This record gives sequence, C-alpha cells and structure tokens, in this order.
Amino acid sequence: MKESIFIMRNNKKRNSPDLLMATLMVMVLTGGSLCAASPEAFFNGKDLTGWSAAEMKYWSVKDGAIVGHSAVKVPKNEFIWADGEVQDFYLVVDVKLTPDNRNAGIQFRSKKANAAGQAIGYQADVGAGVWGKLYHEHGRGKLDWNDNAAGAVKPGEWNRYEILAIGHRIWTAINGKLCVALEDPKGELSGQISFQVHGGPAQTVLYRPVKLIHNPKIALEKQTEAQLLAALPKKKVAPKPVQKTAIPALTSHWPRLIAAADPGSQNEAWAKPEFNHSKWKTMKVPGHFENAGLPEFDGVVWFRKTIELSTEQAKSTAVLHLGQIDDMDVTWVNGVRVGGYEDPGHHYTVRNYPVPAGLLKPGRNTIAVRVMDHGAPGGIAGKPEQLFLQLGTGTISLANLWHFAPGADLNTLNTPVHALLRPLARPAKPVPTFAKGFQITGDQTIVILGGANAAESSRHGWVETLLASGHPEHQLHFRNMAWPADTVYLQQRPRNFFSTTKPGYGEVDRRPAITAGTVFLWFGKMESLETGNGENSAVFRAAYATILRQLADYTGRLVLVTPPPFEDPLKLGLDVKARNTNLAQYAEVIRQLAGEHGLPVVDLFTGLAGKPVTSDGQMLSIEGHRLAAQTMARQLGFSPQLSAGNEALREAIVTKNALWHQYWLPTNWAFLYGNRQTQPSSRSHLGGHPRWFPEEVKSSLSGLEKMEKTIREKLP
Repeated sequence: MKESIFIMRNNKKRNSPDLLMATLMVMVLTGGSLCAASPEAFFNGKDLTGWSAAEMKYWSVKDGAIVGHSAVKVPKNEFIWADGEVQDFYLVVDVKLTPDNRNAGIQFRSKKANAAGQAIGYQADVGAGVWGKLYHEHGRGKLDWNDNAAGAVKPGEWNRYEILAIGHRIWTAINGKLCVALEDPKGELSGQISFQVHGGPAQTVLYRPVKLIHNPKIALEKQTEAQLLAALPKKKVAPKPVQKTAIPALTSHWPRLIAAADPGSQNEAWAKPEFNHSKWKTMKVPGHFENAGLPEFDGVVWFRKTIELSTEQAKSTAVLHLGQIDDMDVTWVNGVRVGGYEDPGHHYTVRNYPVPAGLLKPGRNTIAVRVMDHGAPGGIAGKPEQLFLQLGTGTISLANLWHFAPGADLNTLNTPVHALLRPLARPAKPVPTFAKGFQITGDQTIVILGGANAAESSRHGWVETLLASGHPEHQLHFRNMAWPADTVYLQQRPRNFFSTTKPGYGEVDRRPAITAGTVFLWFGKMESLETGNGENSAVFRAAYATILRQLADYTGRLVLVTPPPFEDPLKLGLDVKARNTNLAQYAEVIRQLAGEHGLPVVDLFTGLAGKPVTSDGQMLSIEGHRLAAQTMARQLGFSPQLSAGNEALREAIVTKNALWHQYWLPTNWAFLYGNRQTQPSSRSHLGGHPRWFPEEVKSSLSGLEKMEKTIREKLP
C-alpha cells in the first residue's frame, strides 16, 4: 500500500484517536492514500489553503505544485509557510528550479523571524552549487557544506528531495543519492515547514509535495536504517575538561556584531556596577519584552537589578538562576561575567550560573543581563520559580521588577559596520551636533579618519598645532586613525583587528576603544580614479552617506574634507585636467552631503587650487600639508597663523603622533594580536614564556601621556 500522508501537528485535536481512526478509514476508502481534498491535508494540490506568506503575490498553485515565481528582481528572500509544526518527520518533495542557476530552499523545524516572514532554522538548499547542502537560515549558517549532490541533480528538471529528521539526526537525499547525514545537538527539534524563493533575479521554483510522515522509521527510498546510521559522522570522544566554565565556546557571528554596534557593550559599560540605571524603565520579569514595553523589537535588550545582601549572605556559596532566556545572553554580577550563551538555539536552556567566591559583597550588588533575540518574542522568559539567587541554603527571588533598556536593534546589528568605525566607542547617546557651525566647546578627543593624505597629516602635525593653539582653554587629544589604503568602499584591516571574541589561537586585542568628540572625515581622491568621467560619483555618494549614518551613532560633530586637486609635478604627462574634472564631481558630492546634514566642510579642492601642493600629483607634499592645515583653520573660523613661536609645540605634537602611530599601527600585527602569537619570537624566554609584544606596545601609552602633558605646557 503506497503511503501518502499529509497531516500536520497543529493541535491536540488533530492528533486525537478519532482523527487517527478517520484517517485510516479514508486511506482504506481511497486505496491507501489520504484524500488530497481532506481539510487536514498538508497540501491539497489545488490551492494554498493552510499556507501563508507575507507577500502572497509570489505564490500560486499549478498542476499540483506550489509555485514561487517573479518576473522581476526579488528584493529579499520570500517564504511561504505551512500551518502547524513538525517534530520527527519524513518529507518528500519534488523540486524544479528555472533558470537552474537560481537559488531556493526547503525550510524545516523553522520559525518566522519577523512580520516579513523571514525564516530562522534548517534549510535544505536548492540551486546551482548548493543542491543537497544543509544551511541554518539567519542562524548558524553552513552546517553540512558538501558536494554529495554532484551528478545526481538534473538541472531544470524535477528533482526528488527527501528530508528525514529524527531527534538531532538529519538525513537528506536527492534523486536517491544521500547528501546529508548529520547529528546536530544544537539544532531545533520542532518548527514549521516553509518553501523559499531566494532574493535576486527573476526566477521560478516549483515544489510538489509527495508525502509527509510523522514519527517515521529510519529509512529513505534507497537507504536502509543500517546504511543511514553508518553514514553519520563518528562521534569524537572529547578530552576531559581541565576546568568547568559557565561560558560556552563561541561559534556564531552575533558577539562580533553586538560588540561593534551595541552601545551598552562598548567597554561593557552597561554591565559595570557603577553605571546608573535609575532612569531606565522597569519590566516585570519573567516575560517577553515585546509584550512589556518593546513591541515588535528584535535585537539587544539590557536588564539590570540591584539587591541588598547581609555580610553572612555575601559569604555564602552562590548560584544565579535565571531560567530560560530567549534566546542568547551574557550575564554579569558586580561587573564580572559569570555566564552566557551567545549562540542561537538556546531559548529552552535553563541558565544556572555559579558566582565566584568573593564576588558578592555586603550591601548593594548589581546583576546585569544582556539579552539578544534575533526573531520572534525574546526576553528572560522562564517560569517565576526559576528566577532566584541561591545563597547557601537560602534564596532571594528575582521574579519581580527589573530595570531595562533597549540596545542595538536587529537592523543595526545586521548593517555592516565599516572597519574604520570599529575602534570607536559607541556611547549610549551620540555627541550632539555643532550648534552654530564648527566650534570647540569642551575637552575632547578629535579623530581623523580617511585615506593616504589623512594618515600622512599626523607626520607633520600642522592641523593639530593650529587646533590646539587656537583653543588653549580646552584639553584636546588628537588621534589619527586614518589608514593609507582606506576608501569609503573598503577598509582592509589585519586579522583580528580590534577583535572582541576569542579567535581560537591566542590573545585578543586588549586596546580600549576610543571615544570621539569630533571627527574629521577625509576621502574622495582615490575613489575618483575608479572612472574617468564621474559616472561612479553616485555610488561614491551612497557609500559616503552610509558612513555618515553610522558615524551619527557616535558623534554628530563631523567635519567633511574634500580632496586637494591632482597635479603633475614630475612632468609625467598626466592628463591633470581630465582627472580634476572628474574629481570636481566627487568634491561636489561631499559639499552636498555636508549641506544636507548641516555639517561644516573644508574645501581643499578649491582652497588649494593653483598652488603646488603635491609631491607626486596625488600625495600632499610637506608644504602641501602646511597649506592644507591653514586652509582648514581659515575655513573653520580660527587662526591660520603658523609662526616660529609655535614650532616647539608642533615638534612635540609630531613626537606624540609617532608614539600614537607605534601604538595604533604596530609594525608586525601578526605577532601582536594576529595568527603568529604562538611563534617563539612572540614570547619571552623567561619562565612561563609571557608575551612581550603587547606589553611593549602598551608601554607607548605612558610616553603618550608624558607628551600630552608637554604639549599642554607649550600652548600659548
């Protein structure tokens, strides 16, 4: 008798004995198949009853198949969802993709990430180069990235896809060829089935469900139970741990994104016990934050609570119990991390974090929990009886009001942060914009970002000399963070540059992020060389605007600098006129962006026109940097005078900048925080073989402090 069962587990009623008996009766009456028109059918073969999508315009039914189609570009991935959930199941779907170089997929044990119907969970991939591969959409990424489907797929024709999931074991096959055999202890055990149309060019994908069986036996059409079990990877025997830890190893990309974009995570500012959260709102915990003050919010939410302990309580052996957190967290007690789960898929994991002896103290103690949710409801969401601080044989309930504040939302986290911004500390509130044009109104750090000319300016110190001498009443710290090859499009960085998660083979970058009060942004010259007629200036504008939007989360005090004109001082026969005609369009884009955002602009393109200011036609000469500094001062409204009286000041600034360069751009990054940390030359010969390079770089800071003091003494 041929099986063709399409029953979804929607509710208890659908799994009742009466329904099972009715199902058997229908199978007998229909010759062994469940009638396709049954209201309980997974797919009735006629319409999309029991299926839903955020954009139904992409979906239809034709000749017994669910069709995903678009004649134009698809802006984002689109999914159609079957009602109900599956747990252990066997699914067979015939799939046809045209053109065959497009991409699609079958989601299973998945959930909707947001109102747009995006998916989180397992995906059996479909498409050229990815047929038969197993992916975890919006989660852990590539799970089983093999080429087992090679030779089995019939491009542009129907291909039979089998998916078998039992417990944490998953198998897939295409046209009878085994593709995936995986045991995934971190994976979801239940969820929905969904079909995908991938974002991109026009395409058509047809899904023709053949059968769905719940609680199946371990077998595929051409593989027996013994063959499938034998295909699973052999389990490795893990070595005995030297010491237990409450902090699991990191495998996802979320910690990196959070560290780069979340204001509370900058230097763990919102985890520190001295941080004042009294103005935060309060929320009853446990519960989902979408239902208690943050509707439709996905991303980072911080929770903080203070408790009073007696001397005896503070001495007790303590364990912090937080119940289930949906779905990632990092937890601190008195500013010290005591535990965390930073990989997706732990929304059912009960958090029980031992508190190190001596960490608690008599009086006020602070608990901080950074919750990260990347779709659907999130929060400290267990049961009230699961939330308590265990102190020896006593307990303190934590199921009550907590202070909370949202951090970076999901859109912010998923927006790539330019590498040039990562060393900057993201404050809880950005520095406000200039009130009436450029002005220095207090002590602050002034940062220079940009490409080659911006980076080279620190070697001469003229910009800093004029700014410092023009504002002697304020303590100004200048940090040139420009890199010679940076453009608005791309900023290459060494491996682990400002790494905030353990890379797996050595020490992470310990240097703190920099808080910027004012930022000078100096780009445009190298970008203009990409085309000869300015046709790429629109792309330049979009990339530059993206940097401005991201910088606005740090400070509104931005100064835009246009590039100086091209020259031909070496008489190489360069077509300077054509280059400058093109560059003029890029300079105009910068002026327009400054006007649109209400920002001051330094126009070196017109301010240095007609003056010999470069050494090779592109790079400013020594004299060019001096004239550029004077142009900046004049256009920003402070004294442009450079005299013999402040030459000693400039020399001190140049010395200080050399120390900063040694700290900021050390000669051999690989030996410092890169992939050469294990080399003998990276470690001392002394006992324990301590690493000497980080300490040597760190020693530059004491020299910087001395030179900063010298600079202040030389100010007028």
